[in-house]
Amino acid sequence: MRVRAMALGALAGAVLLAGCEDGSDPAKDAADVAEIEAMHDMPPADMLKPERISYTDIEKNNLFGAGCGFAPEDSTAILFLAQEKHGFVKLDKRIVTLSPDVGSTELPMKAYGKYDGKEFAAELTIDQAADGEQSGIETTQYPGKLVLHDTKGRTVFERTGTVGCGA
Repeated sequence: MRVRAMALGALAGAVLLAGCEDGSDPAKDAADVAEIEAMHDMPPADMLKPERISYTDIEKNNLFGAGCGFAPEDSTAILFLAQEKHGFVKLDKRIVTLSPDVGSTELPMKAYGKYDGKEFAAELTIDQAADGEQSGIETTQYPGKLVLHDTKGRTVFERTGTVGCGA
């Protein structure tokens, strides 16, 4: 924290010194200082730790249906389910429901690339250049990434892995 404060102080000093040059714009300088102060006043983001969505969770919460599921690299644990009408993530042993951003990229099986919730948003991407690998009769797997953002847009979870889409 002390190093961060020193770095912000040095950056603020550099901005102020830059204002000493001829032709400086006082309004821009003030905006730069305000931005640095706002960053300094913002507490660090609380990182999220999504938990495995088990088959029991799927049964108990009726999460059945076509869509895509994200599993991080070197794991088969599904951490996020993306469906046409909802996205699901498990945090602190409870399933959190997110709403799809229907204006975002459409993924296979009527899933979407972005989902929004009260406390965070999810962004699920697949490598469009990669050919999906058939992994079952109705399932295709793609390389992909899951990113969760807090309400201030800060990344609070980010992993690459596999996105399996099917019915």
